[in-house]
Amino acid sequence: MKTLTTEELKLQALATFLECDIEELNTSSYNDCLIEYGNEEYLVCTDSEADDLWEEDLDNYLEECVYPGLPDNLKNYFDDEKWKNDARFDGRGHSLNRYDGNEEEVQINGETFYIYRQN
Repeated sequence: MKTLTTEELKLQALATFLECDIEELNTSSYNDCLIEYGNEEYLVCTDSEADDLWEEDLDNYLEECVYPGLPDNLKNYFDDEKWKNDARFDGRGHSLNRYDGNEEEVQINGETFYIYRQN
């Protein structure tokens, strides 16, 4: 029996979730977690990939939204980690699912994949 690659497992996980054929899915050329289904895009990640993307998303939010509005004299007092802990309260789907904030799970060959719709 052929061992499936992580990319093949991700495609199978999304096809299972969407109840479609794998041939209808395309992996993005610039992000190995991003899979396209028609005009829809989904992040399909392992647990560790989802955690890494979540951390990156929270850092980007701080850089793009919080710091620009924070007076310079208060930047030294702002606690990034405490803010991130509060932001994590709603879960990864709140940050990574741009469509409806949900986190979906699919198990393929004993491995869990997390799915986040992007548009």
